[in-house]
Amino acid sequence: MLEFLQRNTVTVAELRAKASKIIAETKRSGRPFLITEDGKPTALLFDVKEFLNDLAAENLARQIAVGEADIAAGRVQDLDEVLEEIHRARKISRSPRNGRKS
Repeated sequence: MLEFLQRNTVTVAELRAKASKIIAETKRSGRPFLITEDGKPTALLFDVKEFLNDLAAENLARQIAVGEADIAAGRVQDLDEVLEEIHRARKISRSPRNGRKS
């Protein structure tokens, strides 16, 4: 990722001078800008929509990994058992799901 960011790197001084232009480019391209200070990476400037999409995708990937680990470890339960448990907890009468008998 750092190689990619080198193409989109600006100093704090450049950011101050060209903030509107840099923000517009980030919004247009969806690519982040690396902000440097004294030649060192200091911050990243992201388009909010892209950042939130990336964050949602990362969270979903984590949840899937947890589920896959549960499956691999045998921590699974039959769907009908889960639904019955929910119905009992909420005191809901159980109707057949998709025409299936309970």
